[in-house]
Amino acid sequence: MCLCINLKGRKQKKKLTRQTVIETVTDRISCLPSHVIDHILSYLPIREAVRTSVLSKIWKNKWYTLPNLVFDRQGVFSEDALVNQSKLVKIVDHVLLVHSGPINMFKFSEYDLIDEVLVSDIDRWILHLTGRFIIKFVLEVLMEEKEEYYKIPWCLFSCQSLHYLKLQWCWLKPPKEFGGFRNLTSLDLNLVTMTQDVFENLISGCPLLEKLKLTEVDGLTQINIHAPNLKIFEVFGEFEGIRFHNTFQLVTVIVDSRLNLSPENNLRTLHGRSSKLLDFFDRRPHLQSLVIGSCFLKV
Repeated sequence: MCLCINLKGRKQKKKLTRQTVIETVTDRISCLPSHVIDHILSYLPIREAVRTSVLSKIWKNKWYTLPNLVFDRQGVFSEDALVNQSKLVKIVDHVLLVHSGPINMFKFSEYDLIDEVLVSDIDRWILHLTGRFIIKFVLEVLMEEKEEYYKIPWCLFSCQSLHYLKLQWCWLKPPKEFGGFRNLTSLDLNLVTMTQDVFENLISGCPLLEKLKLTEVDGLTQINIHAPNLKIFEVFGEFEGIRFHNTFQLVTVIVDSRLNLSPENNLRTLHGRSSKLLDFFDRRPHLQSLVIGSCFLKV
């Protein structure tokens, strides 16, 4: 009898030990530091990150501190291509409302035509984000009236925490007092409308800019660039010419534009004298990679 009791006690003890081990293994991920869990969740589409809230009470609010917020058809609605924009707005609103950590990146991509109602929602989101010290901002939207571009609200131009900015199908018209983005290192403008003066003031107002990509930018004739730290420059479209000033750190140049670079035209403008194409690149001591499209030269 005593032997049976002892054996039963041993079995119970062994069972408890096994259960403790199982619980320890189960909790191993949950007990990771918050920044590690945030990093893991950042690799998931936001739809999947939100679904982790059903794993346990511990995971219920883990996604509230997700640092990278990406809202697009693939990450949010990959299972329902016919979802309407009103549902999209509700999801973005909810995420921004409950989010309690820093937002490093916010990306919103909507390739369906957006109406004026959604425009006001985007304005509201940008205003909210400027107060959250966002680092990376990506906006890709297409207006219902194809002749019109989404006008970037003035509040974005006050966001000095930006390091990366990518805009597509947008219209840039900053306030007169705008002095540039002092911490911006990467700028990608695709199908953007802006004036010559706005562009030049924007570039010269970004002293830390290292990467610049321009694709079919409307409103520019001559591309004048003053960027002492610029290392990578890409341009696609049709322009009268390109002028670099104080850009001796250039490492990579990719040009696929229709330019008139005959000696009597563009290069003379660049250097104040007649020159050959090689003379221009001789002034780029750090240049390592040069890609020229087939339509670059027009002699």
